[in-house]
Amino acid sequence: MKNPLEVLKMKEQELVRVKNEVNALRIAARLLSDETNGVDQKSDHRIVEMP
Repeated sequence: MKNPLEVLKMKEQELVRVKNEVNALRIAARLLSDETNGVDQKSDHRIVEMP
């Protein structure tokens, strides 16, 4: 049986990793949006901001 404190620590680390990935994706989406808006104003790309 796993130690509950170890499981909690692992889940907290996973949560931090996922938050960092979401932030990186937000940055990438903004950069891609800027590139798209500068090249083709008729583009259908839309960015959805997540809380």
